[in-house]
Amino acid sequence: MVTNLALVNLDDLKILVAENDIPNEVWNSKQASEYLTTSVPTLIKEVEQGKVPGVRIGKDWKFSSLALYEYVANKST
Repeated sequence: MVTNLALVNLDDLKILVAENDIPNEVWNSKQASEYLTTSVPTLIKEVEQGKVPGVRIGKDWKFSSLALYEYVANKST
């Protein structure tokens, strides 16, 4: 019997497990601000400052649910 053992950072493992449980969706500003419990103007300000992951497409901002989950997970550590 062969057993493989890998040393993994616990936070990275939590994110990996969550990625398998959380669908990767594209959210608009309202959905992202609700998830982050902040206002849309504050969210946009932080995205423009490079603090929060997001992409501007035309006039709209789009957010990956997984990227925001990782942002929250890393911010809380």
